[in-house]
Amino acid sequence: MSDAATRILEQLQAQNDLRMQAANDIAQAVADRVEAEQQLEQAKAAEKQAFTAALKKGWTQTELNKIGAPSRRRPRKKANETTPAAES
Repeated sequence: MSDAATRILEQLQAQNDLRMQAANDIAQAVADRVEAEQQLEQAKAAEKQAFTAALKKGWTQTELNKIGAPSRRRPRKKANETTPAAES
């Protein structure tokens, strides 16, 4: 292989290496986000269990609301959100 061809291949390999590093960075960031979301869901479940246990031990919902009890209502949808049926 000629020196010119070797240099071209080396340049392309260097560019590809940079692209693969960017892809690796994206993959790691996505994995970190997924893990954080899983931890958040676990924390929410533990919080809900703790508040449910507090209710069973005599606390009132009003008392717990003052310290930040999770809402028993589902969050309202924002005005710009649509349901899957509405998108059809």
